[in-house]
Amino acid sequence: MSIASDFFTTLLLWFTRALISSLICLIIGIISIKVLTHVTTQIHEFKTIKGDPIGTSLFVSGFLIFAGLVVYGSMVNPFFLGQSVLFSSFFNLQRLFIVGLSSFVGLIFGWICYFVFAKMTPFGIDLDDINKSPVAVGAFLFGYELFLGLIIYGSLMIPLG
Repeated sequence: MSIASDFFTTLLLWFTRALISSLICLIIGIISIKVLTHVTTQIHEFKTIKGDPIGTSLFVSGFLIFAGLVVYGSMVNPFFLGQSVLFSSFFNLQRLFIVGLSSFVGLIFGWICYFVFAKMTPFGIDLDDINKSPVAVGAFLFGYELFLGLIIYGSLMIPLG
C-alpha cells in the first residue's frame, strides 16, 4: 500500500508543480505581449485586430500554441532526475529566474528586431505597413507568441546543475 501512496503523492506533486509553473509562465507571456505593444509604438496591435475575425483568430491561435508550449515544457521539464520530492525541488526559484530572464531576453531581441526592420529597413520594407491590415497584425502577434513560446519552452528544458 505504501508504494501506491508514494506514487500518488509524487503524481499530485508533479501535477501541482506543472500547473503552477504553467500559470506563472502564462502570466509572464501575457506581460510580455503587453510590453510588446508598448515597444512597437508604430503598430497598434489590439486596436487594429479588434473586430476583425481573421486577425483576432491569428492572435488567439498564437496564444494557444504559446500556451501549449508552456504547458508541455512545464509537464516534461526535468524534475525528479536526481532530486528528492521536497519543497525546494517542488518550487525551483532558479527555474523561475531562468524563465523570467529568458522572457526578458526575448523582449530585448524582439525590440532589436523591430528596431532593425522598422528603422534601419535592411530589406527596403517598411515594417509599419503591418498596421494597414488586421490580418498582418494578427500574423505579427502570432509569430511573436510562437517565438516567445519557444523561448520559454527552451528555458523550462534547461537542465539545472
